[in-house]
This record gives sequence, C-alpha cells and structure tokens, in this order.
Amino acid sequence: MTEPISKQLDYLFNPRSVAVLGASNNPGKWGFGTFDTVRRTAKDIDIYPINPTSTEIMGVLAYKSVLDVPGPVDLAVIVIPPQTVPGAMRECARKGVRAAVVISAGFRETGEQGAALEQEVLEIAREAGIRFVGPNCNGHFNTSVSLHTTGGGARPGPLGLVSQSGNFGGHILGRGAERGIGFTKYVSSGNEADLHLEDYIEYLAEDNETKIILAYIEGLKEGRRFFELARKTTKKKPIIVMKVGRTDEGARAAQSHTGSLSGSDAVHEAAFRQSGVIRVDEVDDMFDIALALLRQPLPRGRRVGIVTGGGGFGVVATDACRRMGLEIPVLTGETVLTLSKYLQPRWSHGNPVDMAGDTQGSYPSLGTLLKAENIDAVLAVGSVGYPAQTPTDPERYDAATRERMEEYRQQMIDGELGLVDGLIERIDRHQKPLIITASTGRGQSPAIIKLEKNGFYGYRTPEEGARVLSYLVRYAEYVRGIED
Repeated sequence: MTEPISKQLDYLFNPRSVAVLGASNNPGKWGFGTFDTVRRTAKDIDIYPINPTSTEIMGVLAYKSVLDVPGPVDLAVIVIPPQTVPGAMRECARKGVRAAVVISAGFRETGEQGAALEQEVLEIAREAGIRFVGPNCNGHFNTSVSLHTTGGGARPGPLGLVSQSGNFGGHILGRGAERGIGFTKYVSSGNEADLHLEDYIEYLAEDNETKIILAYIEGLKEGRRFFELARKTTKKKPIIVMKVGRTDEGARAAQSHTGSLSGSDAVHEAAFRQSGVIRVDEVDDMFDIALALLRQPLPRGRRVGIVTGGGGFGVVATDACRRMGLEIPVLTGETVLTLSKYLQPRWSHGNPVDMAGDTQGSYPSLGTLLKAENIDAVLAVGSVGYPAQTPTDPERYDAATRERMEEYRQQMIDGELGLVDGLIERIDRHQKPLIITASTGRGQSPAIIKLEKNGFYGYRTPEEGARVLSYLVRYAEYVRGIED
C-alpha cells in the first residue's frame, strides 16, 4: 500500500458508506446486534444491510450482495459464517470496498484449517488493496462521527483504545464509562491477519483528537516497529498499555485466544521502559494514570510533600511513597515558618504535614508546599473535600439546632469552594501536580466535584495516589531524558 496509514484507516474510522454483510432480523444472530448498533449510531453515513434471504432489515432496504448496492461502499462489516468470508471478500473487492471489519470467528485461533482460511481471506484483500480488522474481533467505533460497529453507548472523550481482546476491550470501555471518561476511537484488533496493533498505534499517534493511547496487548507481531513508534509517539502523547502474558501460563492462554505469541516478558518490560510506554497491571490503573496525565503538570523530580488531616494517614502515605521509589524531603526552615502561620502549634512541624485536625489550614498548607523549592509534587491525604451532608436523623435536633448546623454546613461549603480556584491557580503557576486521596467528601463535597470538573480527580487511598504519582514521575523522567 502506497497511501500513508492515516489515509488507509480513514476508510475504517471515517467512511462515507457502510455495508453490513450478515445483517439480520433475528435477535439471536450476531448480525442483528451489529447492524442495530450501526443503524442507531451512524449519522450522515449511508448504511446498507446485506442479507441474501431478506428484503429488509429492521425496516431498512436490504440487498442480496454488496455488489447490488447502488452506491459506493467504503467500509464492509462482515458478520457471516467463516467459510463464507472468502467469497464475501471477493465481492467486496469487485465492489471497490476500501476497508473491512471481519467480526466473524473461526480462523487461525481454531487451528490449521482456520489458519488456511484466514490466509485465503488475507490474500484476496491484499490483492484488492482492502485493509481489514480481524478476523475474530468485536468491532470498532469513532465517536467524532458517531459510527459504532460495537460499543454503541461509548461517550466521546480524549482516549484512544486498541484491544487484542474484544471481551476485555468491552470491559475497559465499561470501566471508562463508570469512571466518567470517554473515548475518541476504539478498535478490537482480533487475529490481526492484515492490520496489526502497530498500525492502529501509528494512526492514533497522528490523530489530533486522541490525547492518550491505551492498549490491551497479548502479543506483538511487529515488536521492533511498535517500540520505534512508541519512542516517537511518547514524546508528544502518552501510551498506557496492559501487556498480559507475564507468566508462562498466561502466555499460553494468549496464544490459544487470538494466536498471539506473547514473547519474553522481561524483554517487553525493558523495551516499554526504554520507549516511554507506561505499563500497568490493572484496568483501573489505566484510568487513574490517564486522568492525571490529562490535566496534572509533570513533576520535576521525586520529592513529595504530604498534607494530612491526621497522623495515621501521614504514616501510611509516607510508606506508600517510599515503596514506590518517591522521596519525602525534610521541609526547609522557611516552609516550616510559613506553615506555622496557618496551622495550630500542635501541627507536626515536618513532612508529612500533619494538621492534627486543623482543617482550616488545609488549603494554605497545600499552597505552601506547592511553592516550596524542594518539593516536586504534593499528596493531599484526607485533607481536601469535607462532606457537605445534612444530618441523617434531623428529628433528633430541635429547629434552632438544625438551623445552626445548616448554617455551619453552608459556611464550610462556601469557604472551601472559594479556595478551590486559588488552589488550581497555584498548581498551574508552580507547575507541580497535586494528587488528592482518601477524601472523606468524595462524591459528596462540592469542592471535590468542582476539582474533578477542572480535571483534578480524587483517588480512594494513599497507596493509590502514591502509585499514580510514581507513574507520573517515571514518565516525566523519560520525557526529560528525551529533551536533554
């Protein structure tokens, strides 16, 4: 193919017309769900259901063959028995189809016969210049043009996702929805007979809508190319991967799933580090890190200042940071003097800054640490976001007491909300990340809600916050190494 990958995959992600081969009126057929998803989501795109025995699918005029479609077809979505796929691909070639998504399974992942069938499909497509996803995949989407062949409920957002497992890709999308973050584009790459994971990475690297690339990887067909692409891409946008097959048993499971050869995990680990790829072990880590990278400044070093509402949190946070290779520096005399202006005499006079229950000093303390010269990042543990709750049993209080409690509650809300803008301004001015963890008001505090609307998300535990911060530090070190 002489066209750049950005042009080739445009027919996949931005087609003017789509034909669904195997579209069905039977809810028990895969072609029912696939066509229904395309029909419901596609806007300003011509849609053609293909079914040799039906004249209409869900009220839409159907055609016996893609060759019968009156207009051009950019993209074919193939959901038919595997033995019929070669014939369908030949008809797509004759029609001038430019790209295809082969959802049908029963190819290389099933053994030698399936591998031979997959090779036949590949040769037909290659001769015609058709680039295709799969086989044995669950589809793709592009939220910017509202085209989905899977995951019709995905919300638009800044993340691009490539998954070598359709089911697990759906799981990642689901967790993203639960975390309130959306996607630009998604593709389930399946067996990768034609288009490989590396092709999608290259496309997403050049896609202006995609700010961060996520990938679920079982094995790399073009390992050297992947890491060359990664070295170029991570200079401008992060790549976060979940590479499975760390164990021998996991590697064998990956091979039986999509035929992927997982390879040496130690080699992959070293190559990921050298190319700036952020590798995680859990899906939630993908989103924890992505959410931080989207808004937080990158830390200049490993020195962390901790602000806590109580001593126990400080011990836990310190241990977590040290386990992650982060440093807890001694506060300078100037910083101690400044903090003493805002805090009660009982505060810890050290790092962690234990406010000993003096919540009024939380925001000034955070601002002071953000300004401190020997602090590169700040971890707020149980010191931001106070619950804005009314009593669960108001009948226990007389009217006057309830009124005083409500007045105090509103003062707390208004006071903290008034401090949030200043805190964000300090983060941006000093270019240091602030990681908020273990907030008692998570999901309740208007201050936390306001921070999250501005891109500063709270994490559940000190350990979670320290882990996210450690990833930011390592990525920042890699970026600085490139720039140096």
